[in-house]
Amino acid sequence: MTSASTIPAFDQPVRGRGFAATFVGIVAGALLLTAAATVWRDPFWVFRAAPPWTRDGAGASRLLDTQMRRVKPLQIANLRPGTLLVGSSVVYRGLDPRDLAPGLPQPAYNAGFSSLMADELPMLAALARDVGSVRRVVIGLDYFMFTRFPPPPPLRTEVASATGRAEMRLKLMFNSETPENLRGKGQRRTEPGLWRGDGFKTTPDFDAELTRKVAAAQEITAMAYEPERLAALDATLTRLRGLDIAIYLSPVSAAQLGLLAQGGRLPEFERWRADVAAVVGRHGLTLRDLATGHPFDDFDPDKGSSRFWVDNVHFKPEVGRWVLARLGLASGTVAPAP
Repeated sequence: MTSASTIPAFDQPVRGRGFAATFVGIVAGALLLTAAATVWRDPFWVFRAAPPWTRDGAGASRLLDTQMRRVKPLQIANLRPGTLLVGSSVVYRGLDPRDLAPGLPQPAYNAGFSSLMADELPMLAALARDVGSVRRVVIGLDYFMFTRFPPPPPLRTEVASATGRAEMRLKLMFNSETPENLRGKGQRRTEPGLWRGDGFKTTPDFDAELTRKVAAAQEITAMAYEPERLAALDATLTRLRGLDIAIYLSPVSAAQLGLLAQGGRLPEFERWRADVAAVVGRHGLTLRDLATGHPFDDFDPDKGSSRFWVDNVHFKPEVGRWVLARLGLASGTVAPAP
């Protein structure tokens, strides 16, 4: 006869399996709920066209300000744009996709990235090729992209493949910061302005205190020209061969040119202009050098934002419309420059 004391010995594994199954079910359920909430609220704006925290196609997001190298490649893959505007923050603040001529491949997306370096351009070209929808690329170059300026963490190689981008989405859904982002802390503003779903950021005027601070923060000593970075531009244009490419040098304010002159960088700046023109010319393309000679020198950092400039570096969309007009890409409603 089996004693009562031996019965639990047969029952314990069954109970253990039941607890394990319950625990796994709870964890899986929590993960699925988190994933569903992430897709619904979409704090990174990479799953939905109009997340609930946006209004009229725009919204304030710290995550887009600080993690745009994770966000924008996924937005590009989701939107599958026909026209891509590529460059640094000068592009995402100054070139409004809505100002493009309607006959250009649509939709258009502003792929401007904060402090974009020339070495990141080939990865953006690879992304454009992999997405497969891009037919027109507009590339805005600025001097800082080709200098020793301290770069941010570069674009990840994963952005250039569908598999890599899928992994990036999963990481966004299940990373340790997800609960905080879902509570809305990710939308707490760190920089003024509103992002739009097409990658453009509307930027309000800065007061004189802020524009003075921006001018004082310019690290001229770190802006030494590095010609070896031209190889990245050459590789980019090679990778984009066959697409319609417009390429230009961004307008530079007189205030910024003054800082470059004070720091002894103007000779390097002029050499950079000539070197870029040579690289672009070897690819049979025409470089529009809009860095100087433009009619927009109205900025004084001691007086705050002007009609044409947010600060020393960033021009406003009115200047951006002029840039697009010079490239032959502007809407017919764009007014001529003053």
